[in-house]
Amino acid sequence: MSTFYLLNMMMTWKFIKYTVSSVFLSILLTGCMQSDYTKLVKSELAKGIRKDSVLLGIHFKDTRNEFYGKCFDLNKQHLITEGEGFSVQYLFVDSLSHDQPTPMRLLFVPAFDDNEMLSNMDMKFNYVNWAPWDKHHQSDSLQLKVMDILMRWYGGNKFIVVDIKGNKIPIKLDGNRRLMIYKNDAQSVVVRVQDILHPKFMHSITADELKKD
Repeated sequence: MSTFYLLNMMMTWKFIKYTVSSVFLSILLTGCMQSDYTKLVKSELAKGIRKDSVLLGIHFKDTRNEFYGKCFDLNKQHLITEGEGFSVQYLFVDSLSHDQPTPMRLLFVPAFDDNEMLSNMDMKFNYVNWAPWDKHHQSDSLQLKVMDILMRWYGGNKFIVVDIKGNKIPIKLDGNRRLMIYKNDAQSVVVRVQDILHPKFMHSITADELKKD
């Protein structure tokens, strides 16, 4: 076997080894550079499990008529009433996330797609006995309590904090169901419940794309 042939084989092997190593390094770096949110999305969607429960027996893909039919039944049971604007009001007393029974107000507003099916919902939480001088009932404290309440209601994955347009937003993702919490004002916080597999939100499944919403 000629010396030239041996050198050529050695150079070829070094090139292949370098190329393969570079590919693995690239894959490793890409994985490290992915945000925790992006990794969570990929992990949850890979399970192929749908989480369509939204609130009080209301689900993603309920038609407009089904939604208002369920609200009518809930109203007859004295569980909900008409809220401000176009919202629905749900009053409840929390005794688990607070040290003592605490009256709370939840206003929710549905959003329907072109097929008249529920794709997302905004839920606004506040304290019934809110007062501007009561430090324990401001939105900063409320946000933490709402996160705990939602964990009790929905179970599943814990909240993670995602940077969205410079703001730290708590996000909870289980399967296709995403919950995002925003402080609305000093009195209330808003929880956006979205089906990330719906065409309206398919573009926002990575952390960078989420910033564009």
